[in-house]
Amino acid sequence: MIQRSAAAGKLVCRRVARVSRAGARGAAARAGFACAIALTASACATPEVKRDYLSEAAWRGSALTIVGQQMVVDAAAGAGPQTVTLIDVNQRAEVVGDAERRARILNRRVESVRAELSRNGVAPDAIAEWPGAGPDGAQTYPPGELQTKPMVVIAHY
Repeated sequence: MIQRSAAAGKLVCRRVARVSRAGARGAAARAGFACAIALTASACATPEVKRDYLSEAAWRGSALTIVGQQMVVDAAAGAGPQTVTLIDVNQRAEVVGDAERRARILNRRVESVRAELSRNGVAPDAIAEWPGAGPDGAQTYPPGELQTKPMVVIAHY
């Protein structure tokens, strides 16, 4: 738009940006649609599941060895967005004929892993426990309520 300035008597150029209402609504609708798709994709996406087994070298009774501590540190370091890391603590927890003693050992192992994860910067509310599948089958994927936690410690009781 060109206007004559009354004070100076010269021509002054002014640029005026005009956005039609239909164009603005269309852009807003497209942006809203893109956001809705992104939120749906991130909320409904099935998380990647990684599984780490703490081997017999990881344990001395119910305490983590240096090797076990390093395995837990590696598992914590490998966690990422949209990822559930399962840490299985069962290796060599067989106690013949004494289920209560085995459960106590597994409970102490779970607490050892939780403490090591917390020591390495994983928030306590980001760690869940899962007893795993029952004796009749192997369930390799955690149930829905645990899929929101980055770390899941498994102890098959």
